[in-house]
Amino acid sequence: MSKLIKVSVVLMLIMALFRIFASIQMVLSGEKELDSGILFALNAIAVIGITLGAYQKGEKWAWWTLLVIVMTPPIYCIFAHGWLAWNIIGLVLSTLPIVIPAKAILCSKRT
Repeated sequence: MSKLIKVSVVLMLIMALFRIFASIQMVLSGEKELDSGILFALNAIAVIGITLGAYQKGEKWAWWTLLVIVMTPPIYCIFAHGWLAWNIIGLVLSTLPIVIPAKAILCSKRT
């Protein structure tokens, strides 16, 4: 596993933990209903599963899958709620682990 992928895996796990924390915070503060918080936490659990499996091995399908499931929530939140601090933090934490290893993963011979 390349150093870029290792760094990306750590950042992806940090981002997923942030999502779990954010989902709990949003429900407890009353900002979101329980079902929204559960969906956000389940998104984070899916990210953790894919990251610790195929993404760690540099598989292309995992990169493409994570691109969609990692970027959808922050992009939606920015359109729905604007450029709030939580949304900006979420966007940065989501973008870095996708962008950093993109060349290493997408230009490799792996599927």
